Amino acid sequence: MTDFTFRLATTDDAAVVANAYRRSNLPGAPADPGIFERMTQTGHAFLVAERGDVLAGAIRVRDDEGIGWFDLLVALRTWAGVELVRAAERGFQDRGLRLSRTYSPDEGILPDYFSRLGYLPIGRRKSDDGRPELLLERRLPLLTVREQRRSDAEAIGGLTGEDPWVFEQGARPGWFVAADGDRVVGVTQVADEGRGLARIRPPVLAAGYAGRSLELWMLERATTYAETNGYHTAEVAASPSLDAVRKGMEDRYWVRDGSLWRRVFFVPKSVDDEDWED
Repeated sequence: MTDFTFRLATTDDAAVVANAYRRSNLPGAPADPGIFERMTQTGHAFLVAERGDVLAGAIRVRDDEGIGWFDLLVALRTWAGVELVRAAERGFQDRGLRLSRTYSPDEGILPDYFSRLGYLPIGRRKSDDGRPELLLERRLPLLTVREQRRSDAEAIGGLTGEDPWVFEQGARPGWFVAADGDRVVGVTQVADEGRGLARIRPPVLAAGYAGRSLELWMLERATTYAETNGYHTAEVAASPSLDAVRKGMEDRYWVRDGSLWRRVFFVPKSVDDEDWED
């Protein structure tokens, strides 16, 4: 594992990012702070990698008609380039995109470099200066939240500490997993607390998947299960892991109540409220 962090660049990063691009000599790169500022102000998105407070690399990303694109990849530290490509892919996945594409010179080491990252050539073109370029593409694994399966048992045990044997016996009602392709990367559970109350386990996520709104996807799947199975209220502990998705929870009608988040689907009638025929 590397210790890079990733974020979108702002105009405050203009000088340091432009300096990195100036040293790279990449065609079309914003090697001047003023050019970088104009690009970020006119819709260009740059993802930067940092180690501590030191810039480790940058990459430009965009999506167009359901396809994620990246270019202008520059790395100042070992592994920063690979990790930036993977960070770009995660961003595409989070927006529901299934394909990641880029252009690469059809010469030197770059085609082999991208091949090792899972990119295959699907076309060719000439660059503005007449050099041949490859169009490279990687199909991204689909992020899903689904019911637990027997084959998920070991992963669930590793994430939650539960005995995998129990899950090997079959699907357990109320258990859901987040899957990155075939890999289980998150778990949550809906438990019956009695009297129409459903208790949801705070989503547990594998390293690298927190903070990508998967928590919201998992909670939404769990609350749909609770509501359609007759519960009138769902509660989940106000875990620190949910702080980053607080606004998303509030938008989905969750209300913070002390150490709990609560979502009410309907208010059950008491006997006195029922209508009786004469």
